[in-house]
Amino acid sequence: MKLLRELTKRPWLTKGLDSDPGPGADGIRGATAAATGMWFYVGVASVMFSLIVAAYVLRLGNYGADPAAAAAAKASLAWWTLAAICGIPPADDWAPMAEPFLLWINTGVLIVSSIAWQKARGDLRKRRMDSLRITLTAAGLFALVFLAGQLTVWRQLIGSGQFAAVGPAIAFFYLMTAMHGLHLLGGLFFWWRTTSKVLNGAKAEEIAAGVNLCAVYWHYLLLVWIVMFGLLLIT
Repeated sequence: MKLLRELTKRPWLTKGLDSDPGPGADGIRGATAAATGMWFYVGVASVMFSLIVAAYVLRLGNYGADPAAAAAAKASLAWWTLAAICGIPPADDWAPMAEPFLLWINTGVLIVSSIAWQKARGDLRKRRMDSLRITLTAAGLFALVFLAGQLTVWRQLIGSGQFAAVGPAIAFFYLMTAMHGLHLLGGLFFWWRTTSKVLNGAKAEEIAAGVNLCAVYWHYLLLVWIVMFGLLLIT
């Protein structure tokens, strides 16, 4: 619930950070425009990820299976799998992929990155610029470690002969992780822009919108990854 509250906040309206009489009014308008653009982008990305998840679930099931064969197939499934929960007979060519333990480590790294962004917001509110520099740097570095970990998982799977053409499950894994990684790379571009301003001595009011919006975007990407990773685990 706390994560959902963070995603629905309007950080560009945080009192005392972007409010500045006179010339600062342009900063407020700019922050609002940036926030509007980010939320529009998040909406489009959410639709795209939702379509991928829907296609994944539909491809998982063999909806035209013979009732007797479907019942036998469902009976062989673990109770916690999505197909068993939803009563979907698995497709004949659906072979569960291996789940490298590194995916769990990568998930933990992304969680730490999101926590670092949240701490950066706290440092910003308290005007602790020295601490802000450290937390922003850590947030970006942990995100880079996550991406490196995902590429390592790809190399492990490819090295074991699990190419995209092997089956639909592994093909969807490559698709989902690739799309999530590209969105994270886009976030790292704005992380660098914001962090470079802080390292160059920018004031809190000048980078408030960037820090807050990046933090919300990171929380969003964490939520997307948890949903996709959970889907992989139960299928």
